[in-house]
Amino acid sequence: MKSKNAWLAVLLILPLPLAAQAPSIITMAEEPHHHLALHNDYVNVYNAEAAAGDSLLLHRHNKDAVAIAIGDQTVTVGIPGKPDVHTKNVDGQVRMQLSGYVHSTRNDGRSAYHTIAIELLHPQTGEHNLCATVLPGKPLNCPAVAAKASSSKRIDLPQFASNETRVQSVRIPPHQNTNIANPAQSELLVALDPASITPASGKGPDELLRAGEFLWFEKGAPPRTLKNGSDKDFRFVELAFKPSAAAKSAADTTKPAH
Repeated sequence: MKSKNAWLAVLLILPLPLAAQAPSIITMAEEPHHHLALHNDYVNVYNAEAAAGDSLLLHRHNKDAVAIAIGDQTVTVGIPGKPDVHTKNVDGQVRMQLSGYVHSTRNDGRSAYHTIAIELLHPQTGEHNLCATVLPGKPLNCPAVAAKASSSKRIDLPQFASNETRVQSVRIPPHQNTNIANPAQSELLVALDPASITPASGKGPDELLRAGEFLWFEKGAPPRTLKNGSDKDFRFVELAFKPSAAAKSAADTTKPAH
């Protein structure tokens, strides 16, 4: 009997396994402030929103994600095992949150927090900064001609690139129009300011595009015209996606033989 009681005492003293000691960390998809707005073969797009004083709960990123600030943000970022970080994200700032990143975010500002969180569903390789520090601690690789105006009078500023994805900020000067959607690739456009855009059908009145709203363009989609009727620049963030190896293989198999 003494031997049995001794073993029981030892079992009670031994620490529980790590998994039993701490609750599992939820994923971004499970975090209640993240609301899924778009899912396709390339991305999950979430609206991450929190009222003043509210917090995004501690959560884990299972895939690389691009975060775009909608409006200026004052936040406290909590990372397990590290001191809290108090920081400000400016309106339109683009950040990369790598797979495995675990954090919480408290909204210290007086207005609502809104971030467009774009989960990249294809593994990213060869990731590097271009003309902005999207990947913290990594050098810039800004092209010699960083911000360039195209023939349609849009100004492109490259932000980040991998072998699968390219991200750039775009500005359209006041009272200018530009065609968007490159038929050679799939694209995601995230608006930072209001503007109007021609309908996807090509018929009917223009549609209003508000700050924080986004548009998805499949490869081969016809172009649409963005119209900046204001006295200020219209800004948006553009993500361009290269076809995956599986998609390329499928496309090759469907090509007619000559």
